[in-house]
Amino acid sequence: MSRLTVLLVMAAASGAVAEDFADMRGANYVPSYARNDVQLWMDYDPAVIDRELGYAARLKLNTVRVFLQFAVYERDPALFLQRFENFLSLCEKHQIRMMPVVFDSCFGEFPDLVNYKDKNWMANPGQNRLGREHWPKLEHYVRDVVGGHRDDRRIVMWDVMNEPTCTSFNKPEDKELIWTFLRHFLDYVKQVDPNHPLTVGVEHSSLIPQVLDKIDVLATHNYRTDLREDLRAVKALAQPHGKAVIINEVAGRPKQPYSYVMPILAEEKVGWCFWELMIGRTQFSQGTAPYQGVIYPDGTCYDAAEVMHIVYPGQAGLEPRKVAAELGLPQTGPSKIPNTDRIFQYSDGWTLWTGSGPWPGTLRYNNSAGGWVDVDFEGTAVHLVHKVGPDCGLAQVFIDGKPATAQHGGQLKADARGDTFLDTYGSAVDWNRRTTVARGLPPGKHKLTIVVTGDKDYWSSDCYVQIVGVDVEYSE
Repeated sequence: MSRLTVLLVMAAASGAVAEDFADMRGANYVPSYARNDVQLWMDYDPAVIDRELGYAARLKLNTVRVFLQFAVYERDPALFLQRFENFLSLCEKHQIRMMPVVFDSCFGEFPDLVNYKDKNWMANPGQNRLGREHWPKLEHYVRDVVGGHRDDRRIVMWDVMNEPTCTSFNKPEDKELIWTFLRHFLDYVKQVDPNHPLTVGVEHSSLIPQVLDKIDVLATHNYRTDLREDLRAVKALAQPHGKAVIINEVAGRPKQPYSYVMPILAEEKVGWCFWELMIGRTQFSQGTAPYQGVIYPDGTCYDAAEVMHIVYPGQAGLEPRKVAAELGLPQTGPSKIPNTDRIFQYSDGWTLWTGSGPWPGTLRYNNSAGGWVDVDFEGTAVHLVHKVGPDCGLAQVFIDGKPATAQHGGQLKADARGDTFLDTYGSAVDWNRRTTVARGLPPGKHKLTIVVTGDKDYWSSDCYVQIVGVDVEYSE
């Protein structure tokens, strides 16, 4: 059975959802040539989309969430509909279904069809076109796009509006305008297409009650560390109504690495679309250490470990680079170390390094005895990324408030009394040494603590402890 068939969830005439969508494996997809949703459709390039949907298929994805754009439709409806049809045909070619996003509140700016190549993300249709006087034209757009595909098996569901109140317009009357607009168009989309399920990708699960009575599938976004708890709360909300739950935006470095996200989604049996497939031109995938994006335009991956976790969540004993290469998405650069500095808690006395060397550029150092750093994580193995050098000293390491020991399966050293410690001395500098602190931890939340001892190896010139980040794994 194909992935396309597995996700066939067409509703009955009543509109009831016939599938829990637990098998949804997807990504938000903006082609690598596009900086925003306007450019996606204005500069439509089927050759690029065909190639990149092939990458999605190699990741064993069966869904892509794709943003439509009314302003481009309005400019040339026939051309837009032609391009939309072509996009759907390319999805079908790769046995992938589309979750089109009909409207989008992010980030409030009216779409610019002139300078769009130099703009970050733009809203659809824009805050200044949500009033009732604009509804007739927007209804025509919905009739053409949604009504024209009411029987289209290539579409898994309609996401009627992305993140309704994630906008630069924050007055109470602005928010009410958005909800009024959305409630109307949820009804209108259901009217022109009673066959496909409807959802709204809200920016926080607390907003779902605003649309609960009008959606068939509860969809939430989460880029936080309460992912499991949040999903369980949404499932509890959905259960009395017999409605399915998905998460159609998730995963972002460094707070939500794929090693954290993917096992939770698998264990909670929730369908997903992570943001985002490509490392391209969007503001989310820019820079040498992008917040999001998995695959480069040439088909290589940012980090083989991420590919491994997406395809084989929670499986232990796999070699990431081998997995990625076998999938045809090899990693060609050095190993990527998550920039976890933002989730660390430091005592006084830590100094931020501003020079080059550590990847991706964040390091803090301290040589005062008693200086500490804490990081909360969820996983079964944790590795510390730190500098090794001729001025580096000794540190104590604790897991959940207790000294890390050899029994934790780490690479820490032991002194004559059997006490374990981390020795960061090295005759040559290594900015990004990765030391395993613990393996085989029980699943769940843990705390890693590093304490500066003020002591050092005989050969070291000082006792600095210099922290770059952590790398967390999760396995059964």
